[in-house]
Amino acid sequence: MRIYPFKGSHPKVELVTSPKSFFGSIKAQYREYKENNIYTDLDKECLFVLQIKTKDATHTGLLSLTDVKEMANHKILKHEKTLATKEQQMMHLLLQRKALVKPVLLGFKSNKSIDSILKATTRKKTILDVTFEQSGERHRVWKISDQDTMAELIQLFSKVKKAYIGDGHHRSTTVKILSESKQLGAEAKKYKALYTAYFPFSQLKICDYNRMVDISQIMSLPEFIIGLSKYFEISKLAQPTKPKKKHQVTIYLDRQWYKLKWREKYLKKSKNNVLLDSALINKYVFGEILGIHDVRIDTRISYFGGTLPLTKIESAAHKCTNGIGICIYPVAMKELTALADQKKTLPPKSTWFLPRLKSGLITSDL
Repeated sequence: MRIYPFKGSHPKVELVTSPKSFFGSIKAQYREYKENNIYTDLDKECLFVLQIKTKDATHTGLLSLTDVKEMANHKILKHEKTLATKEQQMMHLLLQRKALVKPVLLGFKSNKSIDSILKATTRKKTILDVTFEQSGERHRVWKISDQDTMAELIQLFSKVKKAYIGDGHHRSTTVKILSESKQLGAEAKKYKALYTAYFPFSQLKICDYNRMVDISQIMSLPEFIIGLSKYFEISKLAQPTKPKKKHQVTIYLDRQWYKLKWREKYLKKSKNNVLLDSALINKYVFGEILGIHDVRIDTRISYFGGTLPLTKIESAAHKCTNGIGICIYPVAMKELTALADQKKTLPPKSTWFLPRLKSGLITSDL
């Protein structure tokens, strides 16, 4: 993996009175903050260590730039298809912002030498220390500016054969598109690198990624239930519940939760195939029952990360005449890497990775 140091910028924490509000506004307001000297520019290129501490775990990774060509070289592997609308929005933001403000989360197989350097760095003085007021998450950043240490890390990462995108498919795809654009001319060179955060597999967790679909203009609820009965065994649930195992789905419709179990004949798979519930939902529920054949562009589907409470899905469903909440069991890490290795992809929004990276902690101007 070809990684590079960069001249980063970070906010002046004394001017950040509400981390949640400030970092939540970075996507749209970064350029304004930068022009008003809310950010400090570092005077030389560095690598950075990012540590995210939650109530459940501590995650420590490396921030760097990575040659965008590693995507074409199949060293940075994606596992999800992207949404066309999200790509367009991301392109607009990048061209407007003229900066990379949120890293692409990459999972990789670490080694003791890399872990040792990162751990040693966390014993030094931070350049940024922010605790978010509601979640209590603490995000700390250290810089690595020593030339010998940076050279050692660059050499160690050159031996990393693969890294898998956990979060940031749209950011990485958009940067790649811009880097290859002939219309941009010389400007395309600004997009030669991805802004990346490398975390060992052992520190990553995949949560579920759920859906809500508005079927108001497609069919009635009784018609939908009849359609479901072809593919599932259906039973009522006494309370809101997420799936307990693979190939089990829970849905919310007409203010009632149901457990669905796939009928066996729809679970047949060929050798070496990974059969995922998100793909089955797309094929049979969205495609066969509802006639939605391209989830990348259909605005009737909205997505909810697995850390959100089920009440969020219920509320979204209540806003529609016929809103259906669909909860899917999380993808396993070995399933994700197997698919990526085969150059296959999951449907959009199939995984919700922890830790969740924040925009604007360390930025890289283009």
